Amino acid sequence: MDFEKICMMFTMQEPFYGILLSSMRRVPIPEVGTLGVRRSGNVFMLGYNPDFVNKFSVDTVIQLLKHEVLHVALNHFTIWEGQDKNDDEYMHRIRNIAADLEVNSYLDRTKMDQSAGGVWAEDMGWEKCAGTREYFSRLMANLNNRQQQAQAQHPQKPCNGGQGGQGGQSQNQQSNSNQNQPSSNGKGNPSQNSQQSRSGNGQQQNGNSGNTPGTTNGNGSGKTPSQQAAEDYLNGFNTFDDHSKWPDDDDPSTREELQQTIDTMLAFAAEEVEKNCGSVPGELKGRIDQIRKKPKPVTDWKRHFRRYLGNEFTEFIRKSKKRESRRFPDAAGNRHRRKSHILVAIDTSGSVSMPEYREFMGQIRTLTATADFHVVECDAVIQYEYDYKNRPNEYLHGGGGTSFQPVVNLFNKDKKKYDALVYFTDGYCDIPNDTPKDTLWVISSNGDQSDRKRYKVNGASVAFIPKRNQ
Repeated sequence: MDFEKICMMFTMQEPFYGILLSSMRRVPIPEVGTLGVRRSGNVFMLGYNPDFVNKFSVDTVIQLLKHEVLHVALNHFTIWEGQDKNDDEYMHRIRNIAADLEVNSYLDRTKMDQSAGGVWAEDMGWEKCAGTREYFSRLMANLNNRQQQAQAQHPQKPCNGGQGGQGGQSQNQQSNSNQNQPSSNGKGNPSQNSQQSRSGNGQQQNGNSGNTPGTTNGNGSGKTPSQQAAEDYLNGFNTFDDHSKWPDDDDPSTREELQQTIDTMLAFAAEEVEKNCGSVPGELKGRIDQIRKKPKPVTDWKRHFRRYLGNEFTEFIRKSKKRESRRFPDAAGNRHRRKSHILVAIDTSGSVSMPEYREFMGQIRTLTATADFHVVECDAVIQYEYDYKNRPNEYLHGGGGTSFQPVVNLFNKDKKKYDALVYFTDGYCDIPNDTPKDTLWVISSNGDQSDRKRYKVNGASVAFIPKRNQ
């Protein structure tokens, strides 16, 4: 049956996941071998091999589609923040297996062809829905145990440029060889130099079997017992999708922007399903509730900065294999990211309460995908300042009187450094006459929202955080 028709059937059977699937580009890619969801910028793409899909029944393909959509819905593109840049081949594969174990917990296995394969928690004697990180920890523990056993059984390994390590090796040579041999550190880093690349499908990767001997350092020696144990263990998992294009080079700001995109997709799907008297899947209800509790931006930040700053954005260009070059197929293309550098001021005077401060930080989190910014805490004077690194300052500095003038002076002094000023406050103070036009006043829900015009000195803008009872 035509793949697109199967996608339509999937949407009818699984409305929530079908809406998520409809937001993905579906592209036949014969060289993929199986199928797999990946991303291009903030757009998700489902690549599939038509021959692979046609091997299975319609019910099986529907379950495979659910599998791919769940990878997005369960945040498997953002869950490993801070861990994937230094991960080796084995760590990457174990993370993918852990993600599959979690996703497959929500599939109806009875509707799938046995030939589809897959990894299942019940086959390993584990409970379903234990969580991706929990499965990862268990897999790592198993891998480390196997490596330690292999090392204990084979204490002597080839070394010294492939000259031996067997037979006539002296005691000192044996000791040196054992010191040079990789060992498990309990954190899942068994190999740093494996030359064979595998990800996703445990049976079909680039036409090579994972058991083919490789080399560790180009000196002609074979895999160590530790490496071979890892290969044997991981080759026992027969996953049915391709994770090889999952992002592993994103900086924290890119990842946060991607997470916001995913949250928006989930919230939209939930709203559309509920409009038609449907329901959100139980496995995602808690996640949807969390998203709905997140603060919503009081203004369209991108639109605001475009309106007042025009093209005064800092543009970042970097090479990325996630976006292929248009001129040179299979070559890394350019990724353009435009951000403005903003001065963000937080009113820490005695009149600002902790609930209002939390409102401010909630709005700052919605701003991070649009701008890089420097935070200034100020009451009557500037008390503290720092570059925002996706985490608010734990302690407030201030608590005295209120004056907006010190921050305005700082911005006017460094106009070439900052593109705009965003001032979070309750508004209970006079607005300086020299307020720059590139200022946005953000007034707390309990602040002075009685007169919008008083904030618009010299063409400045204002946004009100909605009252809590609204």
